[in-house]
Amino acid sequence: MKPTPNAEPEQPGEKKPASDLLNEQKAREFDEIATHVFAPIYPVMAGQILERTGKKSGTAIDLGCGPGLLATALAEQSSLRVYALDLSPAMLLVASEHIQASGMVRRVVPVLGDVHAIPFDDSTVDLVVSRGSWFFWDDLGRAFREIHRILAPGGLAYIGGGFGNARLKAEINRTMSQRGPEWEKGVQERSQKNNPDRVRAELGRAGIVSFNLIQDETGFWAVFTKGGT
Repeated sequence: MKPTPNAEPEQPGEKKPASDLLNEQKAREFDEIATHVFAPIYPVMAGQILERTGKKSGTAIDLGCGPGLLATALAEQSSLRVYALDLSPAMLLVASEHIQASGMVRRVVPVLGDVHAIPFDDSTVDLVVSRGSWFFWDDLGRAFREIHRILAPGGLAYIGGGFGNARLKAEINRTMSQRGPEWEKGVQERSQKNNPDRVRAELGRAGIVSFNLIQDETGFWAVFTKGGT
């Protein structure tokens, strides 16, 4: 049975809830960095996720999708139907533009939603990914429970952050440090916030006892499935 959201996927601009975290100006600023600095990492990262999970068909969700570049890269390299979910209508507007430009409008669907209450039915999603957004989740354990809830039997979650490989990481760190000295401080703070000990504890709080933590040149990722990995 084809998985479906609890509500029809909302198109950017249909409504502007009080919880909107980014206005259009800030979304455009974020997009400028994503498309001019971070763009090379998304195809690399998508390939790594698809290879490591083996999930190349079915339904996927990119949580905290931002401009939708990872969601689009996943669709381009697989047969997945990808839902690009974000809490910000302004960011989804930007993501829709990238989706249209990529020719992936039939394969990548913008969805307005919160990771703490994901608008999808139980056990309906084959692959849940998120790159970088978990640093901004209010309740990591609650988000992990929601992700586990929507995973189909045998489905996989691949949640974390990284830059694809050591070369890309060095290039991005160099460029971002030139743009502002606060970059390195921010990276350190985020790494300390979602450290392995905290992630293990929050997975346990979510009732997820079987998981893998990946720490290598691709980044730091938590990988889990409905029945364990």
